[in-house]
Amino acid sequence: MSAHKGYYSVIQYCPDRSRLEAANIGVLLFCPELSHLEARTSHDNRRIRRFFSSEGHDWNRINSFKQGLEERLEAERSTVRTLEDLERFIATRGNEFQITAPRPMKVIDPAGEIVQLFDELVGGQPRRGKGASLRRVLQKKFEAAGVQNKLREPVKVHVPIFGRDIEVPFGYQNGRMHLLQPVGFEGRDVNQAINTACKYAIEGQSLYSSPDPHFGNLQLVVVGGFRSKDTEAITRVRHILQAHKVRLFGTSELPQLIKEIRETAKDMSSP
Repeated sequence: MSAHKGYYSVIQYCPDRSRLEAANIGVLLFCPELSHLEARTSHDNRRIRRFFSSEGHDWNRINSFKQGLEERLEAERSTVRTLEDLERFIATRGNEFQITAPRPMKVIDPAGEIVQLFDELVGGQPRRGKGASLRRVLQKKFEAAGVQNKLREPVKVHVPIFGRDIEVPFGYQNGRMHLLQPVGFEGRDVNQAINTACKYAIEGQSLYSSPDPHFGNLQLVVVGGFRSKDTEAITRVRHILQAHKVRLFGTSELPQLIKEIRETAKDMSSP
């Protein structure tokens, strides 16, 4: 997998700019070669409360800013093509919200690397991100199918090869604990989908080969969101994942997944 030149910035809340104190509330990742521009902001405001207490903040304004920034970057993706374009966009930010000057980094898997940046520089749960809307779709599908009693939410396990813990939103047990991970594969270039698949393939192989002390044998199940009729990406991602003991269900295959859960999964509400 080839590396591309990219840039990252930290999104900060600075209630008093004269004091030069700020709380990190998100990250921004830009890779011109992959046409990737994305912001990921915190789901809650715990970091702000930790740094500046709970008093004197306009929480509605803060939350609106985070949502608005993510939506604005989504809309600006086609016009922000160079580092200079990004710097001009950043220069329009002001007041108590600021975005740090872009710093260079190598980018191989944007979807995975923005997760890592967020974990390292912000922490906690992101407000949204690739896979977040798919997670909501899954939640609604499971509720409509009445299989919540067959699911564990969430499931936290250790990935030995990476030496870190991960948390997936759903899991079901039918001899192995199946870890359901929503993943977005909607990149413009099939190579982006392949790079993302490689990350989850490595992770899944490690999980499959290393029983968990609490859940026993594990298997990663990727629920993938693909562009409509992108058969090449689906075929290549499935091949990569299957070779590393990772299962794939596209959104059109959710009925099969739900059927398997209903018919084979253990009732999690039982003692």
